[in-house]
Amino acid sequence: MQKALILFTLILLVAPCAAQSGPDAVPVKDITPQELFAGLPRMHVIDVNEADNYAFAHVPGAKLLDYDAITPEVLPADKSGALVFYCWSPECPAAGMAAESAVKLGYTDVRCMHAGITGWQDAGLPTEP
Repeated sequence: MQKALILFTLILLVAPCAAQSGPDAVPVKDITPQELFAGLPRMHVIDVNEADNYAFAHVPGAKLLDYDAITPEVLPADKSGALVFYCWSPECPAAGMAAESAVKLGYTDVRCMHAGITGWQDAGLPTEP
C-alpha cells in the first residue's frame, strides 16, 4: 500500500508536464530548476504564468506567453533549440499544455519545469522582478 501511495504521489507531481498517453503522445522532457539554471542562457525559457505573477518573479530571461497562444510567430525560429516552459507550481497544468503545443508545432527539444517558479525560488535560484 505504501508503494502504491508513493507511486501515486510521483504521478501527481509530474502530471502537469506529462504528455498525453496513447497514439498521439507528445514527448515532453522534464527539467529541474537546477538543470535549467545550468543551461541558461542557451535555453529559450517561456513563462506561462499570469502577467502579475510574471511581474512578481520569473526566471532570468524568461519570455511571458499565454499558455493557449503558442504559435510559431511567438516561439524561436530554430525548432531544434531547447525550449523550456514553466508555470507557478507543480499543480499548474498550463506549462504542460504549452509544451505539448510546441511539440505539435514541430519543436524537437521541449522541456517542462514542473516545479514552477515556486520550485525555482525554493531552490534558492535568482529571479527577475
